[in-house]
Amino acid sequence: MHSLVPPRFLVSLALLVTLSPGSNGQTHPSTLTAAGRVAWEASANPVRKGIPGQVPFWNEHAKRFIYAPAFDFKRVPNATHYRFELTSDAVRTPLHFDAAEPFADLGPIWTQVPVGEFTLTVTGIAKDGTKLGIAGTRSAYRAAPFNGPYHEPPVLALDKSASLALRKLLHKDYVNYWLLHRESDPQYVLYQYPSKIHGALLIGAVTQARLTAGSEEARRSTELARVIADYMLQIRFPEGSKWQHHVPTYHGPHIKKVKKKHMRLANHLTTMGVDAGNAFLEVYELTGEDKYLAAATQIAETYRTTQNEQGTWPLLVRFKDGESVSELISIPTAVVNYIDRLQRDYQVEGLEEVKQRALHYIMENPVKSFNWQGQFEDIVPRAPYVNQSREQACELAMYLLRNKENQELAEELIRFAEDQFVIWEKPLPRERKNPGFSSANWITPSVQEQYVFWNPVGRSAAVMIATYWQAYESTGDTMYRLKAESLANTFPAVQQVHDGDYPTFFTPYPKMNFWLNSVVFPAKVLMELEHKKAALNPSHGK
Repeated sequence: MHSLVPPRFLVSLALLVTLSPGSNGQTHPSTLTAAGRVAWEASANPVRKGIPGQVPFWNEHAKRFIYAPAFDFKRVPNATHYRFELTSDAVRTPLHFDAAEPFADLGPIWTQVPVGEFTLTVTGIAKDGTKLGIAGTRSAYRAAPFNGPYHEPPVLALDKSASLALRKLLHKDYVNYWLLHRESDPQYVLYQYPSKIHGALLIGAVTQARLTAGSEEARRSTELARVIADYMLQIRFPEGSKWQHHVPTYHGPHIKKVKKKHMRLANHLTTMGVDAGNAFLEVYELTGEDKYLAAATQIAETYRTTQNEQGTWPLLVRFKDGESVSELISIPTAVVNYIDRLQRDYQVEGLEEVKQRALHYIMENPVKSFNWQGQFEDIVPRAPYVNQSREQACELAMYLLRNKENQELAEELIRFAEDQFVIWEKPLPRERKNPGFSSANWITPSVQEQYVFWNPVGRSAAVMIATYWQAYESTGDTMYRLKAESLANTFPAVQQVHDGDYPTFFTPYPKMNFWLNSVVFPAKVLMELEHKKAALNPSHGK
């Protein structure tokens, strides 16, 4: 059995150890904060280290690492041990250590490796010291650990920042269109994803109504929420279809022009039911109208009737007959959290078996394989490990922490998400024709969405904020709070250079793709975070 996580670093920031120089004279960065010193030392511990034949190596396609990696290098015949040598432009002499196996992690030298590109070579050594051959080589990027807090104090209080971003969004022409025409604006292309985008806009309207309670803005936002919700009810898949009561993944005339074969009006990404369901729950909480709770419950009932023998669902199906149109299977973490919300907050019964079967599938499959593949409606499915993402790993971590189950696994999943997708500073160099997509121009800290869409996306940052804060509430570890607040504080900083908007990408460049769900989810998370901070410190914000 392998250990799920390394020893905990519940270290008081006032009781830090003194860091010593490395064997080659390379010292730790001199500009580390108190929290940064803790994070630097913690980075020596690997995330889900692979063991041949026992624990799969998940990082074949990874390009950067915060935590010490281990690679799937093969044994060399007759070798008794292996010499690890790491070279970098930033170190004067190669860093090295010996290990019994070629797949050992780089922990023994990792805190001596400067941020930047490096090359590792592992050589099989005979008992008499003879070099027998190369077990493997790998080039990658040693990413910067946390060195915050960042953007502290924020340039604008988080709840005020959220309300400003929502006001900017909710008064745009393609949002006003809802109030004028009671349907979506055909000119806004992203309305082609109604479960995701309509649902997000609905949640944004509810969030703004709460932030501006008692005002004309709140009245308008409430009306907007009802209009969108009622439209979503109208376009649901009809009764009698296999995926009845779900809001379509794809809708409208623009889909007919899309060249990606999986994006068809007849198809449905099964996890999208959760996006619509959560939106219906939000508008129900705001208005108290039972039809919205009924719609949310019907979505869960469809999950119950379509769950397969494995305990999950095909990822992409024809909505009429439920036939799969993809080889990929859903990682149903979102469904588990959705059912858990229905049970916990609305006392919906009859779903416990569905949830437990889905959890069993998750624990027996992605938790063991660590294949956290990106499952998005606009991304072509990839082979295992080619397109890792942090979405489902974070969703599972939050569920486990909230329900006080398997804290060790939850924290390992958070470390995986941070290791692969959180950029605290100094991102991996990447040049693009559009300067907004060049990493030198990104505003940090930020969070990447997935391997094949390697960009600093606002919604992805919000997912990490929610995950870190859940970990802080569950463990009391101050490092999680610092990380959550640092990412949250970046939103007002980015907003400051975008005339009040939350842009989709953390870059100063305007006129890039604008996904409104990357406004709404961050705004909701920041609103809730500000309220939680105030509850912990009653004088906060006064």
